[in-house]
Amino acid sequence: METKVFGGGIRTVPIPNLMELQMNAYSQFLQADVHWTDRDNLGLESILREIFPIESYDGTISLSYLGYDLGSPRYSIDECRQLKLTYGTPFRIRLRMEKEGESVEEEVFLGELPRMIGGGEFIVNGSERVIVSQLHRSPGVDFSEEIHTGDLKLHSCRIIPERGSWVEFNVTKKGALTVRIDQSGKFPATMLIRAMNEEYGSATAILELFYHVETVKVTSLKTIDNLLGEEIEGVRSGRVSAEDVIDAETGEVLLPTGDVFTETFLNSFFSDEMSAKRDGKNSFKVLPEQYDDLILKTLKEDSSVDYEDALIKIYQRLRPGNPPQAAKARELFFDKFYNENKYRLGRVGRFRINRKFGLSIPESEQTIQKEDILESISYIFKLRENMGKLDDIDHLGNRRVRAVGELLENQYRIGLVRMERAIKERMSMSQELETLMPHDLINAKPVSAVVKEYFGSSQLSQFMDQTNPLSEVTHKRR
Repeated sequence: METKVFGGGIRTVPIPNLMELQMNAYSQFLQADVHWTDRDNLGLESILREIFPIESYDGTISLSYLGYDLGSPRYSIDECRQLKLTYGTPFRIRLRMEKEGESVEEEVFLGELPRMIGGGEFIVNGSERVIVSQLHRSPGVDFSEEIHTGDLKLHSCRIIPERGSWVEFNVTKKGALTVRIDQSGKFPATMLIRAMNEEYGSATAILELFYHVETVKVTSLKTIDNLLGEEIEGVRSGRVSAEDVIDAETGEVLLPTGDVFTETFLNSFFSDEMSAKRDGKNSFKVLPEQYDDLILKTLKEDSSVDYEDALIKIYQRLRPGNPPQAAKARELFFDKFYNENKYRLGRVGRFRINRKFGLSIPESEQTIQKEDILESISYIFKLRENMGKLDDIDHLGNRRVRAVGELLENQYRIGLVRMERAIKERMSMSQELETLMPHDLINAKPVSAVVKEYFGSSQLSQFMDQTNPLSEVTHKRR
């Protein structure tokens, strides 16, 4: 039968599948049609690979993940509607347990996975529900400013990951730069720089990252003008030291980093009585004549002295009350920023940071790099000089959509982390190793409870609007 078109115009663009976003997101999350040996590291597969293998505290038992299977639904869609059930498929994972030189493989049931039907809805307890996509702040880096009394502009920056700790830099009213990790108290940004790398332990190394540090030679009292600068209206403004000037005999600091070279100090330093203490030193590292004192003021508020001291002081901020230990501090810092299971910028976050700063860090590098931190601070310098560009967090270019697959991924991760804790406890308590099987260690309740709670009571899980077909499509796409 031929279709008749009564409209005058010609349809040049075919109508797209309006449910494609939700359908593809959930399909990618499940990878139901892919054999368990061929699945990509995405969605449900990526979380299971992240959690497993699980080892006992003493290392005698190891539980590793091989793959998962999705069975056929137990009830049809109509039966679920009539019997007030959830339409889903049995979810089983294949595990291998290694103990005392022997290995056992077994399939373990982990509850049911709700299945999407029709055009993107689920049947939960007999009623049709929709998981509404979430619009959230995109991972990456954002810069903003606050204007205080007297037109004082205070800039701030946030490095937002897809998963993990937020890092927020703020310029204070005193002109120093502070940093906050998640909800911890503020501390000087230079402390974080020291903790990132042993090379940045000294104040001089930090100043060299942000200023063009010059080396000035003074061979005698006649050449001290190099450090005192020009005389303007009878006043001399000395150059600022970018290093500690130290007494060669006692190790005492004669002129700390950030202090100004004065005529009195130089006359004393180059006197004959000081020659032994000087030990032939005649060149000094100094800051340029014109500079923004943001980092200099921050260093003056920084109580840490080197890499290890900075790690311990950050540990005390993040874990107040715990006894400070260098090994624990290093472990916590690694977990916060360099552990891929706990910190992840995401592809979007890495792309946005690279684009903002013109970096070429590969997309696979999902943890925070020292370049990300240093470039963020350098950009604050640019903003203070009225260069650079502020970000509007309400602009849709700085937001992204979390579809149903990603939202469920987060819920499954919560459930599997709880299950992991329970498995480790059971491993340590089990007495009969010979008869121990994977199903003895696994309790599916934490996983199925999280999923049930999400589909049943989350703000984003809503009863489908079925007033008319248009309202239904609108609700699913919202």
